[in-house]
Amino acid sequence: MIEKLPEVVDTTMRKLCESLQNLLPNTIESVYVYGSTALNAYIEGSSDIDFLAIVNRTLLQSDIELITKAHEEVEQALPDSDIMGAYIRREDLGRSVGEIPPVPTYHDKKLQSDGNGDLNPVTWWVMREHGICVYGQRTPFNFELSSDKLIDYVIENMNTYWSDWIARLEQKLNWENLSEHAVPSEKLDFAVEWCVLGMLRQYYSIRECNVTSKIGAGEYGLKVLPERWHGLIREAIAIKRRESGSVYTSQKSRLDDLIKLLRFIHSESNHFVGKKS
Repeated sequence: MIEKLPEVVDTTMRKLCESLQNLLPNTIESVYVYGSTALNAYIEGSSDIDFLAIVNRTLLQSDIELITKAHEEVEQALPDSDIMGAYIRREDLGRSVGEIPPVPTYHDKKLQSDGNGDLNPVTWWVMREHGICVYGQRTPFNFELSSDKLIDYVIENMNTYWSDWIARLEQKLNWENLSEHAVPSEKLDFAVEWCVLGMLRQYYSIRECNVTSKIGAGEYGLKVLPERWHGLIREAIAIKRRESGSVYTSQKSRLDDLIKLLRFIHSESNHFVGKKS
């Protein structure tokens, strides 16, 4: 566990917890941060602040309105804050979407009363192993979560969400008469960072039965993937760290290599799971 929260995370969460306590006293049992912060990989201006608030009762519509007000106070005081999280009862800890009622979820500076809260085996794994309590009493995370359940979730995500990403990128590359100007560098920057590091996180979990940060996944990829892909992986890490520089002079070639790398990760992930089963 990290010894000290990044200053922006500490300031943001202190303000949120203060507002929640003032508006909903005796309702919030504890608040945890997880995600990149808990994995000691928070990058200001690039990482979200992921949190989970544990409440002691089912929330009413009047409570939702007060939670909305608490977040408005945070946004007014800290307009550059980038937080996302959910409000959940203790008895629902460790359960996934479909097993629990919709939960209040804060994302993109809006509170959705019937969100899914990004509650999945990866979230619960990070919470149980690395979650940091920033308010209230520490909650015992004694729910069961097997590595098999983690891997099942990850490979399904690989074969749905990430497979769809690859298909969309391939469709763009296959446009007739695709020109350099048809591949905006900023959008491709996002795709390189999001897809390469995101899929490498999946690949890490599948091979190591564990969870790592995006930067950690990139560094893992440099260790285990062929050198052919190291330039693009380093580029993804640099984008995540908000650094400049690219090894490509052609955006079309960059897009082509991105698709090939993602296909490679997808294939290797399924191959590894197939060998274990």
